[in-house]
Amino acid sequence: MTGSGERAVLVDAYRRERLSFLQYARQAAPFVGPEDRAVFDRIRDLAEAECATLDGLGEYLDQNRITVTHVGAFPTAFTNYNFIAVRKLVPRLVEDEARGLATLKRDASGLPPGESRTWLEKLAESKRMHLNELEKMAA
Repeated sequence: MTGSGERAVLVDAYRRERLSFLQYARQAAPFVGPEDRAVFDRIRDLAEAECATLDGLGEYLDQNRITVTHVGAFPTAFTNYNFIAVRKLVPRLVEDEARGLATLKRDASGLPPGESRTWLEKLAESKRMHLNELEKMAA
């Protein structure tokens, strides 16, 4: 682990991804009809997998004494998506995952080779796989 700039990038990425729309959808209560149960379950599975990667990044931050004092709250605009059909969430999830993936790639490319960069690349790879699945759901 090197300087404060690297630490700031890691903390910012951790906060941003903890507050992503996919993580919000994991905790939200959209309308799920019987025919949409599989879609909802898959979205939750994707969010849980991404959360597990974030947990690993959080442990890495802890091991390196990088404190994340307060993650914050989900954006209030996300509440506009409460109680709507789960299939209506998918295009918004695709958009948010694509934006998050681009930002993570940019963040990772700005870090020197090493564990910090590897963690952001791992998180980006997770997002890329989830984005592919979400795009298939949206089609």
